[in-house]
Amino acid sequence: MKKLLITILTLSFLNTFGQLITKMPEIDDQTSYETDITKVEIRGIYTVVSFSYQVSQRKNNSFQFQFPFPNQNQSSSNYTISFNPKSYLNGNGKRFKYIKCTGISELPEEMNVNPKEKYRFTVYFEKLDAGIETFNLIEGKNRPEESHQYWNFYGVHINNPFIPPPVVAKKSEEPEKDGEILVTIKGKLIDAKTNNPISGQVIYRFDFDAQKSDSAKTNSIGEYSFKIKPDAYTFIASAKGYENAQESMDLSKTNKSQQFSQSIYLIPVEKVVKKSDPVKEEAPKIEPRIEVAKKETKENSPIKIEENKFRLDKVFFEIGESRLLPDSYAQLDGLLKMLKDDLKLTIIVEGHTDNVGDPIQNKRLSLERAYNIREYLISKGIAGFRIQFKGYGDIKPIADNNTEEGRKKNRRVEFVIL
Repeated sequence: MKKLLITILTLSFLNTFGQLITKMPEIDDQTSYETDITKVEIRGIYTVVSFSYQVSQRKNNSFQFQFPFPNQNQSSSNYTISFNPKSYLNGNGKRFKYIKCTGISELPEEMNVNPKEKYRFTVYFEKLDAGIETFNLIEGKNRPEESHQYWNFYGVHINNPFIPPPVVAKKSEEPEKDGEILVTIKGKLIDAKTNNPISGQVIYRFDFDAQKSDSAKTNSIGEYSFKIKPDAYTFIASAKGYENAQESMDLSKTNKSQQFSQSIYLIPVEKVVKKSDPVKEEAPKIEPRIEVAKKETKENSPIKIEENKFRLDKVFFEIGESRLLPDSYAQLDGLLKMLKDDLKLTIIVEGHTDNVGDPIQNKRLSLERAYNIREYLISKGIAGFRIQFKGYGDIKPIADNNTEEGRKKNRRVEFVIL
């Protein structure tokens, strides 16, 4: 009996080893309440998402949707469902591709369903990176003219903690162990205009855990050196009188001890002197970064409405759509500069609409617009963990929705410095 019990416990351990399971995960928003995510598993090389689906009776009551119900053809009394093979997961600004599905047909094929029955199916995606504990599942873009409505889930919270890499031994603490792989990073900080070395500081951080980092100061001729274990790193350089700069190195596939060179070029901060100013030395006045941005691009600067809250009044979308229009880029690039100038700055982007149309669709539209702004900033090099996003729909008006001028003011995007 004892031997049998040990065998059962061993098999149970092997069955769950390496898997992270979240049952009935918390979800911030979704495009359909007929489909639920019942479980998310991180196992092997996959992220496995389990669903349940049943035709909702709520569509005839309080909920009024502008689109047909999820992936179902309502031209007759028959209901059909299917899953889009172009879907993906999005977490920390990175996409994870669709692999396969079971228990449901892939588009363009459709599967007939009985409205009185509940259906369960499973979808496989690429494995999420460790540390991504909130993701979006995007099946497709919903448009009124299409015959399908895609199932999109925003802010799916799961258990997928970051597993920190082994502690790196510093030179002064312990020697390199036999057989241990360590790489040496050597380089210089260089003035981008003169090509002369400069003194400063270099911080390195693990790409998958921005909270873990270490730093080193350069010597008198601008040289720095790190001895670290192979991993993916971002190096951030700073020096007085220069703009911060950063470089990334993925050393995770390095299988032997070796040395790499990585010099970092820093751009000097330009000093603007007005001709009419008297020649007088004064202590520089420290202003908030947003005020500096206003002086540089006053026309496109965000409008300050509270101490740490700003309105992006030059960010535009197509009517009823979430796609950014090119005229938005000038103001967003000002926000981008703020985030690049201060690497500790984190923000939350908030989307709002007027009260025209269905409240559920309005909330979804505001969420997608805030999300697309976040995606734009990530595409320009900002780490995803620094930008949160929320969609409030029409629940936080700042003007009267009974007038066109008031509705125009209520359709807005704001951001808050956390």
